[in-house]
Amino acid sequence: MKEKKDPEHNVISFPGSADRLSTQGLEALKAGNKEEAVSFFKEALQHDTFHEEASYGLLLGFAETGRLTEGVRLAEDLMDRNNDNYFEVLQVYVSLLAQAGEYQKVVTILEGVQEEHRFPAKMAEQLFELLELSRTMAETTEEPDVEEALPDRDWNTELKSEGAEYKLSILQEMKEYPSAFVVPSVEILLTDPEISPLLKSMLLFLLKDFHIDREVVITKLERTGTFIPASLPSLEGSSVYIKAGSFLHDALGHEEPVLLEHSLELLKELLLYYYPFPPPLRMDGLAAVVHAEAAGRIGYSVEIEDAISHYNISRETFCEVKEEYDTLKTEISHV
Repeated sequence: MKEKKDPEHNVISFPGSADRLSTQGLEALKAGNKEEAVSFFKEALQHDTFHEEASYGLLLGFAETGRLTEGVRLAEDLMDRNNDNYFEVLQVYVSLLAQAGEYQKVVTILEGVQEEHRFPAKMAEQLFELLELSRTMAETTEEPDVEEALPDRDWNTELKSEGAEYKLSILQEMKEYPSAFVVPSVEILLTDPEISPLLKSMLLFLLKDFHIDREVVITKLERTGTFIPASLPSLEGSSVYIKAGSFLHDALGHEEPVLLEHSLELLKELLLYYYPFPPPLRMDGLAAVVHAEAAGRIGYSVEIEDAISHYNISRETFCEVKEEYDTLKTEISHV
């Protein structure tokens, strides 16, 4: 979500801070924790603006999380600096441009570099292949005829009036069209009070699949926020899932693996309903209620006192979360 930042905020640097944070970022990136890696690299650059390893790591992080605009901007800045890893940056840069459909720009850049330098042997084959592909795409890509390309359908109306299965088929259909045709409709739907919270979550994931890396507004459950779809974490990567999931793992991981699996599925179901906002609930209380509800679904018997003791919470906390969950039960899966 968009946050206000204090321009006067100063970071106090300690010797080795940027190196340590950069190393942590690389480890997170290797482990597949892309958003965490981006955070480490950004923090490292607050300590040392020109830290080469952190800068390149952040570029990789942007590429891995689909932030094309931010990645292209950073790559251009790094190439202007003439760093030692110029060709590594170039390789990521042209890849980002190709993903953004800027094929002619890729051709111009690589042909220009080719005139002045020889591509390093370790990446020459890949760069030549990208150059040839971009030449072909630049020659064959034409501006689509909007009138012919758009379906003779009103997605906005149909997603508000048809049944669940039909809505899901429309979402699948929308994926087949260029994002330029789909995104304007989706942005309207994300603020439409007639669209269900679950359907808005699915529409936001559609924008994420399109790698939309600019801000969009979403209004749901009496909350409004501004988000960059490409930068949003998956459900499993969200801090709420990680925190509540850890409570469930601690309580069920060793003795009840089947119940744990069902609990985690129910947790994802609930979080999808709220996505991209976190539920306004205590995480330990949420885990306890999910545990109890999942147990009921598969025929297990769980006493409230047992659930409370597992998560070290009060009966009052459990009942508050349970009451909130009960009001949502019929809505969570409503598309």
